[in-house]
Amino acid sequence: MVARKTVQAALDLGAEGVLVHCNACLNRRRFEPMPALKAFGGDTLISDIPKRLRCRCGAQNATAVAAWKRRSRGGAEPLPIVPKEWGWLP
Repeated sequence: MVARKTVQAALDLGAEGVLVHCNACLNRRRFEPMPALKAFGGDTLISDIPKRLRCRCGAQNATAVAAWKRRSRGGAEPLPIVPKEWGWLP
């Protein structure tokens, strides 16, 4: 299991970036790998990213997770493929 769940550790394990969801207005934003590294830095914990952002609606109530690749499961919503080294979500 990864000792620190940082942006760089997620990208090294195959994440496609970082997803940030606003809990107030349900707005979401996806940061691709290079913009995520540039905006937050590789040593930033993914759980600390929402503290640094503010949504368009003005709320500072957000959740951030690594954007893992997804797999289809027969007509239902695709599930993320989380590496064993990462551990449980989030």
